Amino acid sequence: MKAHVSLACWPGLRHEAAAALLCDPIEEPLFGRLSAEHVQLVPQSLGCLDEALADALCAAHPGTRFRLHANVQVLPRRRLADLSGFALHADWFAQAARISQRLEAPAYTAHAGRRCEADLPRMLDDARRCADLFGCPVGVEGHYPSAGDVWLVSSWAEYRAVFESDVPYALDLSHLHILATRTGCHEATLVAEMLACERCIEIHVSDNDGQGDWHQVCAEPPWWHPLLQHIHPHAVVFSEGNHRRARNNHVH
Repeated sequence: MKAHVSLACWPGLRHEAAAALLCDPIEEPLFGRLSAEHVQLVPQSLGCLDEALADALCAAHPGTRFRLHANVQVLPRRRLADLSGFALHADWFAQAARISQRLEAPAYTAHAGRRCEADLPRMLDDARRCADLFGCPVGVEGHYPSAGDVWLVSSWAEYRAVFESDVPYALDLSHLHILATRTGCHEATLVAEMLACERCIEIHVSDNDGQGDWHQVCAEPPWWHPLLQHIHPHAVVFSEGNHRRARNNHVH
């Protein structure tokens, strides 16, 4: 299995500064050397990702196919735009689609978002509309339980509903670890089926203690590691482990 670099590996840097680190390959204990064949551009990076910067990134890294993830900053003011807010943030999604097309990105993935903005069927419909706007597959990334039940796709039943829809999705295994920890239930069969499906376009890997999404580098195999054998061959795996923290703490 080949794992690729997400710029979430270097949070807090400008997009171009994080991308410059792609020239120095990074290794992880569980996944070995990360590939820069595909790279996520992420909201953890600083600065506005406009057309000129998109062109500069492609020119500087001709061997890399960049894609947007979640609410990466594409407007002068940062926006928390999730699929649940597709209609509320039409200007953000329109600009993100322009940047995605400028990058010739093969896909885009976004968080399901908040229950106060949409119910599950509406969010899935908006994911389909978003794919039409972007002109590429758009995947729904689920969440995990929170105080007040804020997030859509934060229960095993809702993950199954996404799986049984016709909508592509991204499976963040660190989110599923939090879900499993808080419910005391590891739905390994469902996870294996979701990983094997052709609509699983991305898989995100990082580690945490089951209490929060800490984006730690995977050092020891989590419970979901044996399930990676089921990954669909066209799915792209991204490591979101924080290598700045790991290096600073001399951990992993």
